[in-house]
Amino acid sequence: MSLMDQLTNVVASQITQQAAQKTGLSQDMAAKLMPMAMAALMGGLKNNTAKPDGARALANALDRHDGSMLGDVASAVGRDDVLADGQKILGHILGGKRAQAEQTLAAAAGGADSGQIGNLLAMAAPLVMNQLGQAKRTQNLDDAGLAGLIREEGMRAREKAPSELGGLMSMLDADGDGDIKDDLLGAAVKGGLGKSILGGLFGRK
Repeated sequence: MSLMDQLTNVVASQITQQAAQKTGLSQDMAAKLMPMAMAALMGGLKNNTAKPDGARALANALDRHDGSMLGDVASAVGRDDVLADGQKILGHILGGKRAQAEQTLAAAAGGADSGQIGNLLAMAAPLVMNQLGQAKRTQNLDDAGLAGLIREEGMRAREKAPSELGGLMSMLDADGDGDIKDDLLGAAVKGGLGKSILGGLFGRK
């Protein structure tokens, strides 16, 4: 089972109701959009880790995350501090394409506003990061292995993306401008900001 399939199962079983409460979307719509949000984030990571320095920066950041959040996802992703940190991560994954991602998902929702979609993406971001951290640890992946995993998952996500998401996935694959190497993820190696933001996402202080 792919990482995206595992995440989709987690969403379906644990956080659909939570996502609806936090975003104001219906449960059916939250269930539909959350996999799309996670696919968009994986697409952004695929582009960002295509170069060795990007893959190395992400691998260093993921050293702090062991996947423990997946044991109690509903409790973790509903916290306001986790959502705030998720909002910050989005800019580093999607860069200037964040607004387009929100607009595409809003259109797929048939009238959701950007604030609702932004909150949904903020819930999805720590899930994606945590799932990758767990995979890196359990599969003992080095930088190249992690980049390869993300490349495969990004391609899978693009292939399985519904028609509403096709254009966005193509855009992220071609010229996504997020920067996984900047001070947020880079600081995770040194502590400080990275420890407080990324570490806090997954239950580490």
